[in-house]
Amino acid sequence: MSYRLLWSAMRSAVVLVCLSGYAQAGLIEICKDDSPAGSLSGGLSTFTIAGQPGTVAVLVGACSPAITLPDGFATITELPEAGATLLSVSTFPGDRLISFDAATDTAVVLIAPGDISTETVITFTNEPVAGVPEPGTGWLFGLGLSFWALRAGRRPPALAPAASVSGIRRSSAP
Repeated sequence: MSYRLLWSAMRSAVVLVCLSGYAQAGLIEICKDDSPAGSLSGGLSTFTIAGQPGTVAVLVGACSPAITLPDGFATITELPEAGATLLSVSTFPGDRLISFDAATDTAVVLIAPGDISTETVITFTNEPVAGVPEPGTGWLFGLGLSFWALRAGRRPPALAPAASVSGIRRSSAP
């Protein structure tokens, strides 16, 4: 083997080793929807991307511009907003959603290397919070019942008569 051929092979091997550990860039768009459509119109949602400075603001029914991130996993968190709760998270392509946690409004997605044709689009869908309870009241979700906390002998507020729910009646008598 000649010296020149050996040197050429070594330079190629060094270039290949260097390129194999190189993180490539990918793109993501963050979108915001509401359910039912129009129920959160005009709202502005704010998101953070783990490891990235600042926040991303997105109007309901719109998407952010494409954001360049390193390929791999990205954690996106929607900052809490009054009057809305996270309903679902989806991605396009559909296999890019790794996980999401509705309790923390956080999703982990896969960022594929490439240009706009390989970008990840993540959509956070929120719904309005219905019927915020009055102070001093509690709810039993799914049962259609409500109860009132009594404080030091104070009586609960008077109730209007209600229809029967699953054979249980609620009366206006305290």
